[in-house]
Amino acid sequence: MKSGWFDHQTRILRRFAATQKGHAGITVAMVAVPLMLAAGGAIELSAYNRDKSALQDAADAGALAGAGRLTLATYGQNTTGITNFAVQTAAMQAKGLPDGVSVEFSATADLQKGMVEVTGVAHRKPIFSAIDFGTELRVKARAENMQKTPLCVLQTQDGGLSVQNTAQLRAPGCAVHANHNITVESSAMIEAARIQASGTVSGVTRPRAGEGAMTIADPFANLDLKPPYPCPRLPVQIQVLNNQSVILPPGVHCGLITVGGSGRIHLLPGEHYFMSKVQMSNVAQLTGDDVVLIFGGDDKIDIADKGEVRLTARKSGRFAGFLMATSRDNTETFSIRSDRVSQLLGTIYIPNAELQIETSGKVAQDSAWSVIVARTLTLRKDPVLVINKNYAGSGVPVPEGVGPNRSLPALTQ
Repeated sequence: MKSGWFDHQTRILRRFAATQKGHAGITVAMVAVPLMLAAGGAIELSAYNRDKSALQDAADAGALAGAGRLTLATYGQNTTGITNFAVQTAAMQAKGLPDGVSVEFSATADLQKGMVEVTGVAHRKPIFSAIDFGTELRVKARAENMQKTPLCVLQTQDGGLSVQNTAQLRAPGCAVHANHNITVESSAMIEAARIQASGTVSGVTRPRAGEGAMTIADPFANLDLKPPYPCPRLPVQIQVLNNQSVILPPGVHCGLITVGGSGRIHLLPGEHYFMSKVQMSNVAQLTGDDVVLIFGGDDKIDIADKGEVRLTARKSGRFAGFLMATSRDNTETFSIRSDRVSQLLGTIYIPNAELQIETSGKVAQDSAWSVIVARTLTLRKDPVLVINKNYAGSGVPVPEGVGPNRSLPALTQ
């Protein structure tokens, strides 16, 4: 529909109204003109929203591209190359805008904060000259390179991150991100280098948490977690009590594992697939170096009473850096109710399950570094979950996508 046609029809109706001597002709003209203006306005608004959305997409692409280049930057570098790349990317993306829309982009980069901001301004001609609306569009996009702030806690999907009673989550030097809401009760606290949520934030956080952040996709969505072979029909159960000690080689463990009294299980280096539950109570111990614990669909670990856990993640192979993981269909609750879980060095990856910490005292404080990726993270009573970031020298590599190895930029505005 062209503006000339619209203007021509409007003039005809106006002449019609002026020449008609009857009330009917005047009424028709008076009704028709507003109706046509309303229809034209609806078309104009739709075109305006379409153009602004395309301009925003272009600015987003430019900011993300520029932030990605920050992985190559060091403090004190000239930012011209980064901002030019951001502007060029945005301009390429904006080629989908209609003819007649002039676009100009500008960009700034903050190396210290690891941020790139792109501003886009477009000038457009309305479809109908009789409607003076939406001639200028302005958008802004800001992206941060998460490598500047290591990602150490990622709450996935819609589970939420909840810190209750007098519980504390301490993650000095790294980022806590929730893809849903963060809820901190009045006597609880979260402290980290950066705290943000895609949803809302309530309660005390230090620093103040940001709301409405872009979601972060599952960094390990393509990880194959299937066991190498199926369980037998009659799985062997393992029960370790009192002063008994069992050394468990890597492989597929199919029967219920119960560790009670002062029993002890030591995991030999390798990949341990638990197609059963692991229950710890009393002063039982679970230790292992260079190991990963992978749980099946309805399996989990429950650490109760004074159960002691000291584990270090795999140091090589395809599970390097992983300490615990679950299959995709696992929606169980992994429970820590002991204050003797001092070392969880590595990545806990339970994307559709819940990690629930309900104890007194510190948890994971002796770990050189820890990363948690869980659908739901809940702290209650008065635990202090400590997330360290001593990545260098730990002997355990950090998986690509978390910690200091999250090089993909994320939109923050």
